Amino acid sequence: MPAHGADAAHRAALVTPTEPHVSQTLPARIRSPTPKLRAYVALAAVGAVAGLALGVPQLVALAVPFAAYAAIGLMLARPPELNISASIERHTVLEGEPFEVALELRAAGAIEVVELALAFDPGVGLFESEPPAPMRIPAEQPRRVALDLYAPRWGARRLGAVTARTRDRFGLVEYKTGAVPLGAIRALPTRESLRVLLDPLELQATTGSRTARDRAEGLEFAENRPFLPGDRLRRINWRATARRGTPFVAERHPERNADVILFMDTFAEARDSHGGSTLALAVRASTSLAAAYLTRRDRVGVVGFGGTLMGLRPRLGLAQVYRIIDALLGSEVVFSYAHKDVTFVPRGLLPPKALIIGITPLIDERYIGALLDLRARGFDLTVVEISPVPFTASGKDAEAALARRLWQLQREALRARLNELGVPVAQWAVDEPLQAPLVTAAELKRRARRPLAA
Repeated sequence: MPAHGADAAHRAALVTPTEPHVSQTLPARIRSPTPKLRAYVALAAVGAVAGLALGVPQLVALAVPFAAYAAIGLMLARPPELNISASIERHTVLEGEPFEVALELRAAGAIEVVELALAFDPGVGLFESEPPAPMRIPAEQPRRVALDLYAPRWGARRLGAVTARTRDRFGLVEYKTGAVPLGAIRALPTRESLRVLLDPLELQATTGSRTARDRAEGLEFAENRPFLPGDRLRRINWRATARRGTPFVAERHPERNADVILFMDTFAEARDSHGGSTLALAVRASTSLAAAYLTRRDRVGVVGFGGTLMGLRPRLGLAQVYRIIDALLGSEVVFSYAHKDVTFVPRGLLPPKALIIGITPLIDERYIGALLDLRARGFDLTVVEISPVPFTASGKDAEAALARRLWQLQREALRARLNELGVPVAQWAVDEPLQAPLVTAAELKRRARRPLAA
């Protein structure tokens, strides 16, 4: 899914060059004959055998130059002194964003032909370019080769390795270097710029940028009321006092922040044949939501609820974005039969009055049970459903189509049940921006604001 405007601070942190990771080696050499040497030896052997068998000395004389060339070439062949070093432009990139890996080749003596062989790890490839062509390396004059690579999916990635094949000046012997590692990078998930976010029902007591409904010290005007004993003189509204002839004070709304917990489902996922999955979309959604809420000076935490438990306590600041990203990069679905509920989640990861946003494909019953438990405990809960339907193949016969339709009806019934319990559920399709389900969830949440007993 393409990025929709990563914020400036995020991109500035990415493009800042870091100290390059240099891997340099004196490669081991594997010696092998070239096709030219094989041809010369074959011609010399055929000429000698044919000349002796047929008694024709001219054939032997024709074979002598080939044999002499091969013998002298093998005597003079020396392994080339080739060193290869690799440096990465930056170690933190956005998924799908190109980055440069520079190879420097240095030889003690001139090498006529050097062919580079690139072996990339899965999830890494060349970005709109071809592998480097064979080249000549002069003595003590390094050659630089720039590779434009990219990682199409987020995660911590090893890039792979490069090997080199060289030939002696006669073209008879080929040498293969050992593998030189290219290093590793961290590909961060892309994130969207979100204009509409879900508002919490209750705010925390710490200072933030949200206007609370309470009356206390603040900037946002609420109302005027008569002066009471104990009120501070600086709160007197002198205009209202002069107009009404009796002291009035100005009530104001304080500025507070919220605790937001991203409750991500890692029990199960749906995948397609192109490598896309509901978990990948969940990580992108969590990254976008974390950055947007932290920009508004809210405290954000994350809980990966599944076969293994991952969690970060809610905190403030830009550094929390990168803590969350580091935690999300290791997200994976771990198969488990264990029954789990929210009692397995440490209390500090689910603070009171927190807005909990469930990010889930609504596949595993254990996660659904945890959502119902959170709602029963009185948490402010909203669900962003990552629809698994686009990741499942349609059946070709009538029975498969009927089963698929029944499965979709079961999912609709589950959404209706959650909505009746006051848990807004907004569907997020693969081909739409994350802003769309957030707008839907905000509207559903406004309709569902009623006491839990209802």
